[in-house]
Amino acid sequence: MQTETVDFGFIYNAKKQQHIFPKMIVHFSKLSEEYNIRTVLFTLQNLDLEEQAISGTIIEGDQVSQGFCELPPLIYNFALHSTEDKIEKMRNLRKMENIMVINPVNRFVQGIIFEMLASLTGSEQFLLPSVTLNAATLTEYLHKYDTLFLLPEKTFHPPKAVVIKKTQNDNYMICIGQNGQICEKNDIINYIQKMTNNKKHILMKGIECFQWENGPLEARIYLQKDANGGWSVTTIAAKNGIFSRNAFCSSKISDILCDPYHNKNVEETLADVSLRIGEFLDFYIPFMGSCTLDYIFDENGCPYLICVAGFEQDPYLYRHMDSEAQSNLLNNAFHYLLFLMHNHVTERGQRDEVDQSGERGHGGD
Repeated sequence: MQTETVDFGFIYNAKKQQHIFPKMIVHFSKLSEEYNIRTVLFTLQNLDLEEQAISGTIIEGDQVSQGFCELPPLIYNFALHSTEDKIEKMRNLRKMENIMVINPVNRFVQGIIFEMLASLTGSEQFLLPSVTLNAATLTEYLHKYDTLFLLPEKTFHPPKAVVIKKTQNDNYMICIGQNGQICEKNDIINYIQKMTNNKKHILMKGIECFQWENGPLEARIYLQKDANGGWSVTTIAAKNGIFSRNAFCSSKISDILCDPYHNKNVEETLADVSLRIGEFLDFYIPFMGSCTLDYIFDENGCPYLICVAGFEQDPYLYRHMDSEAQSNLLNNAFHYLLFLMHNHVTERGQRDEVDQSGERGHGGD
């Protein structure tokens, strides 16, 4: 089998990322021609680790063809891998010498992420008190707070929050989205244990949220490493979804929180906090190239972090972005690899650092 050499590789999921693939072809063709960079787009199914070869879409300027190529030295992973065989293949890929994989995982264990961030100076300004759910911590938090948020530790789908709210007669209203049910205080522990079905969850102090459209207003911040090698904010989206059904807003967060009682500099605050988080997580999770951070807002418009994930996996949110933001997600990925290439940032495998951080923060991506 005759194989070609390429400079960059981009991993995608053929089934779940059909919405991004056509734009990848167009965008990477332009960048390939501009920088004289040969690129391959491929799925993990078409990666042969024994032969160290790829069957994929090879892009060289405006020439796009299907073919075989050697493993490139720099690979950017857009996909979320959920099956054991793919997780193992990705793990073996990132252990290979002279190969650097950016975003080797795109799913994080939330409890560990929040535990890390709790040691960041000033984190109490954007983190709600949180703890891993069990009978003891639930009992403690029910005594301390009138409202609690319950979120999955890790999920392959967009997370859905459960809101636990104390009623006037000391029972509890359990809400998932727009659906609510009363639970008597003596039954609350068993009810929550059955509802979570022994799956790990995070328990957070709840707040009274700023409401917009169908539920609490949420903001998603898209962070990426860029042409300078550092974190930058690609775009900020206003949405619903974690606490209510999906909705995307074309308005800016600052337009929604525009009255004098709310935070006038909310987008600047979100950007500053998110950049601090990205830089801080670099110490714990190497080889990150992109991540999303979801926030909710209290009634005064102050943001609180609620979820950290990797590259955008939600086709609904991606399709509702404006075209410039969609392009920038790809543009930053390409230019970050360009930065790594020009600065001769090469590693002899990612075995030690990534596996150690994986045991702490990644979970089974």
